[in-house]
Amino acid sequence: MLAVGSSLLRRAAACALVGALACEPAAAPERRVADPVDPLRPLDVRGPIPAGIKLADYVLDASLDADKHTVTGTARITWRNNTRSPVDSLVLHLYMNGFRAEDTAWMAEARGAHRGARQDKGDGKWGYIDVRAARLLAHGDAADFKAPEQRDAAAAPLALVEGSDPSLGTIALPRPVGPDEVVTVELDFFTQLPRVFARTGYEGDFHMVGQWYPKLAVRHEGGWQAHVFTLNSEFYADFGDYEVHLDVPEDMVVGATGVLVDERPPEGGRKRLHYRADTVHDFAWAASPDFLEYGDMWRDVRIRQLIPRALAADAQRHLDAQIAALESMDARFGPYPWSTITIVHPPDTASGAQGMEYPTLFTTTDILRLPLPLRLLGIHELLTGEFTTIHEFGHQYFQGLLASDEATQPWLDEGINSFSNTLVFDDWLGEDATIARIGNQRVSTTDMIRVALPAAAGLDPVDSRADEYRDITGTFGGTVYRKTAALFHTLRALAGPEKFDRAFRVYCDTWRFRHPTGDDLKAVLLRELGQKVRISETGPEGQPVDLDLRDFLDQGLQATSAVDFAVARIANRRALGGSGWRRGQDGALALVEAEAEPEGEELEAAATEAFALVVREGEFRVPVEVEFEFTDGAHERVWWDGQARYRVFNFPGRKLAAVAVDPDDKLLLEGERLDNRLHAPGQRRPDGVSDPVARFHEALDLALLGGLGL
Repeated sequence: MLAVGSSLLRRAAACALVGALACEPAAAPERRVADPVDPLRPLDVRGPIPAGIKLADYVLDASLDADKHTVTGTARITWRNNTRSPVDSLVLHLYMNGFRAEDTAWMAEARGAHRGARQDKGDGKWGYIDVRAARLLAHGDAADFKAPEQRDAAAAPLALVEGSDPSLGTIALPRPVGPDEVVTVELDFFTQLPRVFARTGYEGDFHMVGQWYPKLAVRHEGGWQAHVFTLNSEFYADFGDYEVHLDVPEDMVVGATGVLVDERPPEGGRKRLHYRADTVHDFAWAASPDFLEYGDMWRDVRIRQLIPRALAADAQRHLDAQIAALESMDARFGPYPWSTITIVHPPDTASGAQGMEYPTLFTTTDILRLPLPLRLLGIHELLTGEFTTIHEFGHQYFQGLLASDEATQPWLDEGINSFSNTLVFDDWLGEDATIARIGNQRVSTTDMIRVALPAAAGLDPVDSRADEYRDITGTFGGTVYRKTAALFHTLRALAGPEKFDRAFRVYCDTWRFRHPTGDDLKAVLLRELGQKVRISETGPEGQPVDLDLRDFLDQGLQATSAVDFAVARIANRRALGGSGWRRGQDGALALVEAEAEPEGEELEAAATEAFALVVREGEFRVPVEVEFEFTDGAHERVWWDGQARYRVFNFPGRKLAAVAVDPDDKLLLEGERLDNRLHAPGQRRPDGVSDPVARFHEALDLALLGGLGL
C-alpha cells in the first residue's frame, strides 16, 4: 500500500514540476497495416449478401483544393429500375446545399448551430454544391465501370433543376427507364466546403468530406423517397459499388470508405488515389497532413486509425473499444461484411466533425482529459471517446448494413444502435458495466439511458419522422436515442434476454441489406416472441401474467405515454376483531367487548392486516414486479399486469416493513424512480444518506449525459 501511495505522490509531483495537471502517456510509434485486397471479407466469414440489392453504382473523380477548401469532380451514376413502373426522371440529393443560405430547410431549423458547435461567421460560413453539367451516357444496358480518363466523348446533355429547397434536384430523362432497365448519367459538380460545424467541412488543413457529391435518391413503388435535408434527418440510399479517384496534395494522409487499390507516385506536388467500395450506400473521406496512422487487425478486418499527434496517446483506448464492439456485434447481430474499418479523429478545433458515421468509416470524439487531481479522487469515465467509438461503429450495422430509412424512421438506426451499445459494454465489461464513476458513485449503461426519459416521454412519439422533431423542444436525442433504447431494454428484460436475443438475431439475419421498416422489426418480434409474452405463471390471484407485445410496442413507439409506478401507501393496521353487538344462539343481541388491543407497531403480526397501495401514475400500461418485505425478514415477489390505475395488496396476519416496485430495474422505460420504494411507518431508520445519494446519482447522470446524442 505504501508503495502505491508513494508512486501516486511521485507522479503528482512530477506533473506539478512540468506545469501539467494531467500527465498523458506518450504516443506510440505509427503502425501501418496494408489495405485489404478485397473490400469485402472472405466469403466464408462475411455473411450472406442477397442477390439483386445493388441498384446504384458510382464512379467518382474528384480533386481537392486544400487552400480554397473546394472539391471539383465528376460523378458517373448507373441506376437500375427495380420497380414495376417506368421512371421518367432521376431525383438527386444535394446535401451540401443545406449549408448554402440561412433560409434552407436545414439552416432555418438549426440557426447555425449543431450539437454545441456553431457556424463560422467569416468567409468560410457557407457550403454548397453546384451541378454544372449533366449528360446521358447509356440507357437500357448496364454500363461497365471505366476510369475517368476513358469517358465517352459523345453524350446527350441533360438539365438538373433544383427543388424549392436546394438540397434536392431533378433530372428529366429523354425517355422513361423501364422496369429492370439501366440508365447511366454523368454529372460535373463543384463543392464548396464550409468551415465545419455540422458533420462535414474543413478546419485549417483538416478536411472532412461527407455528403459531397450528387447522390441518387431511393425509388419505391410509390415514387422517389427523397427527403429535404433538415436538421435531424440523416441519409438513405441504395446499395452499390463505388470506384473513387481522388486527387489531393501529396502531403495529405487520406482515410476513405472502402479500400485503397492504387496510389500513383506524386507528381507536381499532388498524388492520385483510387478507392474501391463494395455493397455500400455512400462514400466519405477525410484528409489532413497532420494525421498519424495506427493500423491493427481484428481477425481478418483491418482497423485503421487516423489521429492528430496531440491525441495519439489515446489510440489504444479507442482500439480496445473498437475491438469490443466488433466482438460483441459480430456475434450478436451477424458478421461484419467489410474487410476494413477506419476511425477518423478530427482535431479538437473541428469538433463539429466528430461523432458521425459513414460506410466502413466514422469519426469519433476525444477522450476527456481529466486533471490529475480529479483522477486521484477516483473520477473515471468511458462516456467520451470510448463510448463514441462504440456508438459510431454500431452504425455500421443499423445504418450501414440494415440501412433503414433514417429520414422516415430515425429510431431504427439511432435508437436501436443506442440499445446495442449498452450490450457491447455489458459484453466487454460485464453486466454491471460502469461507464462513469465519482468516488464510489457509479453511472451504469442503464443510467445513461434512463436519465433523459422524463423530458422526452411526453412530447413526440418515438416513431416520428426526423423532420417532425423541432430543435426548440430539444427532445430528438432523448426520444429517438434513449427512449428507443429503454423500450427495447425493457422488452428484453421482460421477455428474457436469451429469448429476445434469438428473436432480434432473426431480424438482423432476415433484413441484412434490405432496408427494413419499423413494421418489419415488429413482425419479426411478434412471430418469434408471440403476441402474448408470458411474464409470470402466477399473478396476485394466481393467474398467469402476460405482456401484450403488440400493445407494448404500439405504446412505446406510437404514443407519448410514460412508464411511472409509485408505492403510494403502506399500512399495518389491526385486523378486524369480534367486538360489538352480536346475536347469540338464542337469537338475542348481546354486547361483546374484546380486551383492549395495542395499536400500530405494537400489534402482533397475527393481529395485523397489512396492505400496500401501488399506483400506475403513468399512462403506459405494462406488467411490473412488486417486492414485499415483512418485519420477520421474509421477502415475497408478485407480478401485477399494470393495466388498472392502481392495485391494493392485502396481507392478513402479516406486517409489512417495505415495498419496492420493479426491484430488479427491468422497466428501464421508467425514468422517475425515487417513489418506487416505501417503508412502512416506523420501519425506516433514517441514515441521512440514501435520499441525497439517489438525488446526486440522477444529477450526475444529467451532468454527464444531458448533451449526448451522436
